[in-house]
Amino acid sequence: MAARLSSERAGTLEAGLYSAGEGREFTVIPYRGKFLLRFAGAAESFVLSVDPGSLGGKLLKYDTGAAALSVSVWGGVTLYVAEAPNGLPATRQGAAPALSPAPVSTTELRSALSDEAAHFSYSGNLVLHFVIDPAILSNPETRALAFDALANTQLGIERLIATTEGKRALGRRISTVKLERGVKPGLALSGRNLVVRIAPPDGYLGRVSSHAVAAQLAKLLAVSSE
Repeated sequence: MAARLSSERAGTLEAGLYSAGEGREFTVIPYRGKFLLRFAGAAESFVLSVDPGSLGGKLLKYDTGAAALSVSVWGGVTLYVAEAPNGLPATRQGAAPALSPAPVSTTELRSALSDEAAHFSYSGNLVLHFVIDPAILSNPETRALAFDALANTQLGIERLIATTEGKRALGRRISTVKLERGVKPGLALSGRNLVVRIAPPDGYLGRVSSHAVAAQLAKLLAVSSE
């Protein structure tokens, strides 16, 4: 046991496609010293940080600090979801495909901005304008990351406005959502503008997840994130 616990592979998460039962499939791969997690049927790739876990294992967390996966010293994987806070055992099914933002043209990105405004007007009766820093449009990699960040922003806003308190606060305080380049990813309020900053050199690490968008937005608006 001592030899096993001291093994370099102790608590190692093997890249691949996993299943946690009941149609819960997900892909996990290493990425710049962290891991990417994507659920089957979803477009968002979550960046997971790695912390030491109990008994020599590892705990992988979302950018909000919430637990996503745990890996035991023997390599057993557990998935944590809202419906099962105590975790679901996951089994590796096979190799995983590479995860990367899809190429996006300038026209497609501009159309996506208009689509988001129309979406919230129709589904949430909210008047939100979506704009982007022109400097982002000139580079293919930057456009791809901006499109990814835009999708995460939409999902995060939807999580917030699922509550009456969140919807009212957002409607009162925000009229424009603007994507900008920055040194670090994050959200900020500037007047009635919600500024969403991306850091293209950092790849997936250069934008926040939909979970973090909801949490940071709730903090900015001083409302509950639940």
